[in-house]
Amino acid sequence: MNDFYLKKIIIHQFSPNDTDLHLSDREISLTPRLDDYFRKKLSKIFSDEAKRGQFAPDSPFLSHLDDDLLASSVAISQLWQEEFIGSEDQKVNDLVFIEFERQGQSHWAFLRLALKEQLAHIGQEDQPIKLSQNNLPSAAQAPDEALVINRQSLAYYLIEKRLKHNGSFANYFSENLLQIEPQQSVKKSIKVLEQTAQKIADQFHQDDFSFQSKMKSTLYDQLEEKQELSPEELANQLFEDNLTARLSFVDQVKEKIPDPIKLTDIDHSRQIKKLENQKLSLSNGIELIVPNKVYQDAEMVEFIQHEDGTYSILIKNIQDIRNK
Repeated sequence: MNDFYLKKIIIHQFSPNDTDLHLSDREISLTPRLDDYFRKKLSKIFSDEAKRGQFAPDSPFLSHLDDDLLASSVAISQLWQEEFIGSEDQKVNDLVFIEFERQGQSHWAFLRLALKEQLAHIGQEDQPIKLSQNNLPSAAQAPDEALVINRQSLAYYLIEKRLKHNGSFANYFSENLLQIEPQQSVKKSIKVLEQTAQKIADQFHQDDFSFQSKMKSTLYDQLEEKQELSPEELANQLFEDNLTARLSFVDQVKEKIPDPIKLTDIDHSRQIKKLENQKLSLSNGIELIVPNKVYQDAEMVEFIQHEDGTYSILIKNIQDIRNK
């Protein structure tokens, strides 16, 4: 997933004090530490938070992108400035343009990094702790906004934030600058699937702990085993005995997610990690964390519902118990 070969990097800067661009006229020298920093930044774009899509060959934005990285970076920085200037709470931003290869294919990236003020120990004077300006954010932190384009396929990956822009919150980056309608991120799509499933289950009086657990384990299995998340397959597993519920689920999901959610080109390990355990809170104060593979095995865990509506949980075949 992190097979990046960085070729060129150019960094311009935007200052809110004079709302002006400070344009560089050259590439930066890539030291091993900088190479590592920007490769980590790029890896955050190929994540479950990325919106995805594909540019049309005649896209107005692509007309500003050519083989001259410096000229392209200046033109796009100026276009970005025209749109960003209307946003509120502006900070100093580095505008980073990267030409790189990933898995043998040429890519182009634009990263906006909001710089920070931080306390730093400077010298041994009476007041050695001082406020330092224009510090880059941590390498582990996703860019504030970012666009990566595969130069061969024109597929793109987008990280953006809704900013208060000209008086109202908007995705100015995709709507105004790029003029595209990206697919929802995997993270947001999974949330839509969960919320829609719970809504349908509630309509058909199925929304209890066992359904929510089944939904979690079903999503986990698809994320681990499949190359995509399919609303039809989820419907078949979640509402297998109710045709009306299945059709209603698929119809409602496709209003927001018209196509299957592809997983092959991004890192979705955070979503797998989030779903890998069932976390149960019982009315008597006991809390259980049960791995999905154990939860789904009737030879290891059994849930028994009694006539009075109460439950018993039978945990079987325990070889060792430790106190943590």
